[in-house]
Amino acid sequence: MPEQKHTFEQTISSEEELRETLGYPSQRAAEKVIDHIDEHCASLIAHSPFLAIASADGDGNMDISPKGDPEGFVKVLDEKTLVIPDRLGNRRGDTFSNILINPKVGLYFLAPGYRETLRVSGTAKIVRDATLLDSMAVNGKIPALALVISVEKAFFHCAKCIIRSGLWDHEKWPDVSDIPSLGKILIDHANLDETKETAEAVQQSIDEAYINNVY
Repeated sequence: MPEQKHTFEQTISSEEELRETLGYPSQRAAEKVIDHIDEHCASLIAHSPFLAIASADGDGNMDISPKGDPEGFVKVLDEKTLVIPDRLGNRRGDTFSNILINPKVGLYFLAPGYRETLRVSGTAKIVRDATLLDSMAVNGKIPALALVISVEKAFFHCAKCIIRSGLWDHEKWPDVSDIPSLGKILIDHANLDETKETAEAVQQSIDEAYINNVY
């Protein structure tokens, strides 16, 4: 795909311009943010098998990392404290590296079948407390690290995005058969020499890791 450079003539550059176009939130929307995890937030977290965590480095470069486990894998220690176990991965550690520089994070929780989602933000630290890690073992595998989140803001996000996307409606799921395998994508993105390792071989190693190294 050729590189394209686009210019745009009408951009919004001030809060005043933004509000002229977007308008203002209702009182209900503006004041729904709380500073802790109450029983409603805890209920969704207890049913959530998936979240995305946003972080940034010292220069403001953003990253979003997905986390998934059996429902309720994120522990609510108290109304201001969440714990997220780390599982086996590719060892990039992007989120961890960012947190060491900038501890601010944002979390986005989903519970399949429940249309509303939960947004939480706060500060994070990396911990290795043995008792805590032992309590988050799955299939006998204990995480090496965990993230402890000190909650500053939490609020429920309305269901419009889930409804529009048909995310939980199987009949509306797109046909993804034309998306290449991850093996092919890695060959292209990492500029690997396919004469030495084919996309099929890379995909086979990925598939084996999915079977043997999930925990």
